[in-house]
Formats: sequence, structure tokens, C-alpha cells
Amino acid sequence: MVAVSCYRLAVDTGGTFTDFCLLGDDGTVSVFKVPSTPDDPSRAVVRGLEILREKGIDLSRIALFLHGTTVATNAILEKKGARLALVTTKGFRDVIFIGRQNRPHLYDQWVTRPQPLVSRGMVFEVNERMLADGSVMVALEEKEIAALVARLREVQVEAVAVVFLHSYTNPAHELLFKKELERRLPHLSVTISSEIVPEFREYERTSTTVVNAYVQPVVARYLTKLAASLKQAGVKGFYVMQSSGGVISPTQAQRESVRTVLSGPAGGVLAGVYLARLTGFKNLITADMGGTSMDVSLICDGEARYTDEGMIGGYPLRLPMVAVHTVGAGGGSIAWVDPGGALRVGPRSAGAVPGPACYGLGGAEPTVTDANLVLGRLGAADFAGGKELRRELAERAIAEKVGGPLGLGVQEAAAGIVRVVNANMVRAMRVVSVAKGYDPRDFVLVAFGGAGPLHAVELARELGIRRVLVPPFPGITSAWGMLAADFRRDYTLTWVKELRPGMEAELAELAGKLTRRGREDLLREGFAAQDITLAPLIDLRYKGQSAALTLPLPDPAVPDFAGALTRSFHGLHIQFYGYAREEAPVEVVALRLVATGRLPSLKPPARQGVSPPAPCGARRVYFAAEQVTVPVYRRSEVGAGWAVEGPAVITQADSTTLLWPGDRAYGDEWGNIIIETGDADWRSTR
Repeated sequence: MVAVSCYRLAVDTGGTFTDFCLLGDDGTVSVFKVPSTPDDPSRAVVRGLEILREKGIDLSRIALFLHGTTVATNAILEKKGARLALVTTKGFRDVIFIGRQNRPHLYDQWVTRPQPLVSRGMVFEVNERMLADGSVMVALEEKEIAALVARLREVQVEAVAVVFLHSYTNPAHELLFKKELERRLPHLSVTISSEIVPEFREYERTSTTVVNAYVQPVVARYLTKLAASLKQAGVKGFYVMQSSGGVISPTQAQRESVRTVLSGPAGGVLAGVYLARLTGFKNLITADMGGTSMDVSLICDGEARYTDEGMIGGYPLRLPMVAVHTVGAGGGSIAWVDPGGALRVGPRSAGAVPGPACYGLGGAEPTVTDANLVLGRLGAADFAGGKELRRELAERAIAEKVGGPLGLGVQEAAAGIVRVVNANMVRAMRVVSVAKGYDPRDFVLVAFGGAGPLHAVELARELGIRRVLVPPFPGITSAWGMLAADFRRDYTLTWVKELRPGMEAELAELAGKLTRRGREDLLREGFAAQDITLAPLIDLRYKGQSAALTLPLPDPAVPDFAGALTRSFHGLHIQFYGYAREEAPVEVVALRLVATGRLPSLKPPARQGVSPPAPCGARRVYFAAEQVTVPVYRRSEVGAGWAVEGPAVITQADSTTLLWPGDRAYGDEWGNIIIETGDADWRSTR
């Protein structure tokens, strides 16, 4: 690597492993994993930098460092965020507790909603009031501020969320209150809703602001510590992955930490978009099966699907993010028998510590990884951590926790674990495809994550998918996908008015205000004018309707602007909901802007030459109630023209790919493995 003048490094922190993908400006790629350190995720990152230094990499030549982090997500799921207070307009104290009246599971009489992240005793009211048009009904007075400051000092909170009524129209009261809090209580972390989510819908706005305030101190401490370590190592160009599929500066990520809750999964979606453009497969289902969970998303016509109605841990988030469905099904997911005698897998995970039983780190509960090892689908040396897996420990855990209670042999119990986790993952894939009106048979399954390629063929057959794509570095694909990210900022301006002819000038003025702000912000971030892209959008709905749809905002100067935009909305409404109300008036809800700063593009991972298929060994693999001796191939030998018939196992440092009998696999010119699924009768017996 002497000829390399600079590098780009992507690091994705997962529940079990932290993934590293180093890209040289000559196109060379180096990937590896280190065990995650949940108590302090930065330790795993620093350890990875030490490994790079040991490999002879000059860390000062890393010009771009892209990071996907689970710190915010874990703080929410583990309830380890800041001690928090919520300050809101008098009379609206219970918004966060009432929420919405819709039930998450219609026929579940015992369903319980998660407790809000702030207790009712820590919600305080202020006598102030803005109206929906932005005018002041009740001014925010000094005595109100002083009283709240004294109360907050008394309760000793670490963070404060401020949500005043209609602040999305006029944020003056929120800005004043924040200024005074920062002046009088400088140790507090203050989040105001008008800076995080300047949109109407009180519950969602409050929930999003509370989540940000809850995780902000935790994320800020982590990023501050990591930034210091990177600076000491000489690494430059630090950016943090956000849920929308773009990156932001560490400063913004510390301030708006809620934007990072889908940091890692967003990288996997970007990888799917990149592969769609590279291979010509425009419709993809991405399935990222890691150590603790599986993230599934849909790529349609080469583009990712987005939503601004996300959720984390049961808490609504009103922010743009990639549409990802997550299920607790990973290599570390724990198998257990419920009181009724049914075999379950997940959502609990063995994580990085102690990990699956076969890791030999003290874990005693059987996991999906243990089951795959017992079935021969994993070999003892197929461990990214650098040490051999211990089959006898896996067999003991499965026999004691699953086989014994169910009266099954070890291999039968292991096969049952795999069937159950596969069923969980198939349901997740149906949520993003069938439930959205898409036929999965029209898609290619992209399987990645350390465990994804092991299960891919069975999942594809269950859904009728005939083709599976395994990327060159499946175990670190989310990190690799981050290298395709651009800098991104999102802006929203709430503006509720009926769409009609003659409003073009007003719309142009408001859109111009957003685009000027976006351009100025990205110029301040150091992007050249030619590297900035500004995409204005508009939210529309039928008058009286609750949900809105987002469309690209055309140039208001085009002929029949209102009519053309109305017709586009009708067409999109038919696509989403199956009907249009063409006689109903259409209403503008908000204007949006996506401002993008172009970062260096990701080069295709081209492979040079091809070796004829030559097994490097063989192993006994359990398929559908019988064991078969199968050849084992090295992934490093896969190139354009490489082809093999199943059954077979293809191994590499970060993942293992399993071919069933009847499958055919070949390598394409970019180093991907394409699997044509074979005889569907070879699916697991039930």
C-alpha cells in the first residue's frame, strides 16, 4: 500500500462486533472486525486504529472518517439516558403521556405502551402561549423563567426538553427560554423543539424532542471522547452517519443526537442503493443479519424508501430516516423454551460479552451461531474474532437448554433453532414487501451482515425469491455502504394553506428562504458551491386528511403550477392508497429541503482475474434431516466467471455463505456472488 496517498475509513459499531472498512485512493479495500465494547464503544474504535497502525497504515493519511454508532439507540433501549425534565406550555403537561389513541396491536388486550422517558413529576408548565399563526397570546415573562430555573436547579436534572405550543410557527419563546437556561444553568443540556422538529403534531414533536434530550448528553460525551482519540491519532474528516442516509458533523450530532438512532442500518441501505446502481438489479430487499438483530429494507427502482414517522423502542420520531424494519434475530439471538413448551429465538441476545456459548467466553445459553456450528454450516475457524469456535460448548448449551426440554437430539434441536429464527426473519421481510403491496418474487435478496449469507437461500426460497446477491464484504457491508454517503441536512417549514392558482410567488419566496439557508449552512461546512445539491420538497394532503405525502417541489414558474402539482399528488395518492379524491381540495402542509454536500464517491470493488473453482476442504453439513459432505471454497478466489453448484460452503474472514443442493452460484465483475436458488423441495422439513 505504499502508493496510497490517502484513505477513507468507515467504522460501524454493532452489538457484537465493530466493523472497519478502509478504502485507499487506489481502490484497495481492507476489512476487519473487532469485538464491540458495550461499556465504552470508543475502546473498540481505538483498538481498530491500533490494528491499522500495526498493519503499517499511516493514520494521518486517513482523510475521511465515517462513523455509524449505536450509542443513542442503546441509551434508549437500555433506559440509560440522562435524568430529564420537560418544560411545556401551561395546560399541555400530559401530551407526552396521552399520546395517540391508536393501538399498536389491535386485538391484543394486554399490550402495554412503553413508559415515557420523563416522569410526570419532572414535567413543568410555563404560562406562555403562541397561536397557530405565530402571534403571541400570552407573553413569556421573566418571573416564569426565574421560577422554572429555580425548580430545575432544585431537581438536579442533566437535560431539559422544551416544547411550547406552536413554536414551529414562531420559536421566539423557546429561543428566549433556552438562552436564559444556558446563561443561568450552564451545566444543563437544553433541547428545544423548534430546532429539532419544527412541525405541528404535538405528541410526535414532544416525543422527538424528549428523545433527543434524553440521549444528547450520552452521545455528546461519547463523540467528544472519540474525537479526541481521532485527533491524537492524526485522523481527519470526522463525520457521523445519521438515520436519513447522510452524514453530519460531530458538532451537529452532539446537538441533535436523535438523528443518529438508525446510524448503522442506514449504511446498509446505502450499500443496497449502491449495489442496485452498480449491478442493474433495481429492486432489492436488503437483509442485514448481524449479531443481535436483522435490519430489512426495500430498494425500489434503485432508490431507498424513506419515512418521517419512525419509531425507536416504542417512541415516535418525527424525522426523515430510511425505512428499515428491525427484528431481534441475529447470530447471537438466544434460543429458549417458553412455559408452553414452544421453542423461541430472541429477542434477547448474547451480544459481544459473553457472546454465544461456542465463543468460550462464559456464555452458557444457546444461540443461532451455536446452532449453525453444530449443523456444520459454520466451521470452527469461521470466527471473525480470530479464535476458533468450540463445538463442544455449543452442543452442551443446546442439549441442556433446548434438546433436553423438548426431547430432541442436539442436531434436531439446532435445526429447530434455525427454522424458528428463519421464520422470524421471513415475517420481517414480508412487513417491508407484501404488507406494502410489493411482491417479493420481483426482488433480488441482498444478504449481508456476518450471519446473513448463511440463512439467505432458505429465506429466499420461503418467499419465492429466485436470486440472492452476496456483496464482496458481507460482514462489513454497512460500514462499506457508509463510504457511499454524502453530507446531508434536512430543513422543514410548516405552512398550511390550500393549494390554488396564484400562490406561486409566495411558494417561491418560502422555498427560496429554505434553499438559501441550506446553501449557506453547507458553505460554512466547507463544501464548494459546485458540490452542493439542493432538493426542495412539498408535503400535500387532501383537506381534512391527517396523513400527508411528500413530492418534489417543481419550479413555481412552470405553467399551470398548481394544476400540475395537484395531478402529481392524485397519482401518488393512488400509488400509496389505491384511490384519489380528485374533487377534494388539496392542502399544502409543509415545505422541505434536502441539502447535500458531495463527498468523494465510492469506487466499485473490482476483482482481477478468476480462479477455477477449487475446494480448499470439505465439511459435513446438516440439510433437511440428513448430513451431506460438501466442498468448502475460499471467497478470495471468487471473480468474474467463477461458478459452482450447490451444496457448498464459501468462507471468508467476515462471513460464511451457504449453498443448498440445487443452487448455482457465480461471481460477477464486481466481486459479488449471485446465487440462483434451486430445488424448493430442499427447504427445511417442518
